[in-house]
Amino acid sequence: MKTSERHHLKDNELAIALSQANDWATQNQRQLTIGLAVIVVVAAAIGGYYLWKNSVDSAARTLLASAMVVRDARVVPPQPAIPPAGANASPATPAAPVQVAGTYPTAQAKLEAALPKFVAAADAYPSTDAGLTARYQAAATLVELKRFDEAIAQYDRVIADGSGLLAQMARLGKAEASLRAARYDVAIASFKELSDRTDLNMPKEAMLLELARAYKLAGKTDDAKKTLTEIVEQHAGSPFANEAKQELDKLQS
Repeated sequence: MKTSERHHLKDNELAIALSQANDWATQNQRQLTIGLAVIVVVAAAIGGYYLWKNSVDSAARTLLASAMVVRDARVVPPQPAIPPAGANASPATPAAPVQVAGTYPTAQAKLEAALPKFVAAADAYPSTDAGLTARYQAAATLVELKRFDEAIAQYDRVIADGSGLLAQMARLGKAEASLRAARYDVAIASFKELSDRTDLNMPKEAMLLELARAYKLAGKTDDAKKTLTEIVEQHAGSPFANEAKQELDKLQS
């Protein structure tokens, strides 16, 4: 077959294909229109979602940052008021001390001011990373305020909704809060779980040392000795082994 004939056949095939495509498009114009409309709507929805998500994340981070500013503020006692130049203040009615802006008179006052800000950020944006971090910080603040049951409840929400390192830290925080609240069985169970995890970002022997401490405070001396012995024998190269040996010596003396 000559080259010109081959080109002619290809041109005919292309013309036939284009004609068939045009006929199909004409017959299915309504379906094509609907399909294109759906694609446009889906694309717009996806774009709107990402814009909304970025906006939400930004708002959550702003609230978290505001709470952190309060938590990290300086503790400064109220300062004596300085009377205006030329004023004749009466010794019998001294001016009230003034709190320096951005500071708090006590650590307790600072924590109590930061707590509602953390809770507000967590409740407003509970599923965002910033919101979960705010809830974790609220729990840690409650521990410092010795409101252990409330702290445990907040830690539980972080554990349920969070993942990765933050959830692990919440489990550790819950165990510590339970220990300080004298809820020894809960603390022991929590430290046991942490020491058994293979995905933990913290040394196993560190969790075992905390478990031994929980056993000791609960009056379970034999369990404490057993756990400390495990650290000394199975994790001899760990920096926690020496501390474990010291604690074991105290219990055996």
